[in-house]
Amino acid sequence: MSPDTAPADSAATEAGEPRGAAEHCAAAEALFARARAMYPSLSSRAYHQDEYRRCLDWAHLHLRLAEAITSGAGLVLAHRRLLANPDVRLHDTYVSAETQEWNEYFENQHNATRRSA
Repeated sequence: MSPDTAPADSAATEAGEPRGAAEHCAAAEALFARARAMYPSLSSRAYHQDEYRRCLDWAHLHLRLAEAITSGAGLVLAHRRLLANPDVRLHDTYVSAETQEWNEYFENQHNATRRSA
């Protein structure tokens, strides 16, 4: 992997298709495994050190994306439950605007014309 590129974890990455939280966790696990395999033979050469660090950085990014997707889904679910409860009065809050963005994101993820994330 060259220094200016991201690891190609799957064909979905190359196609630019969206991923779900589970796919990001799987990509992070694969990158951690790759870094773990490199560690015993890690030399002091800058290239090897950079490659090892890059694997760890990309794995960290995938974990952060999975966490953001999971948090967004939790926020949408909580907001929908509150909207469904007639005893709870919700004013037009920032949460409504935020959940609208997440709803659109999840609808695009599960669009019938694309693969399900």
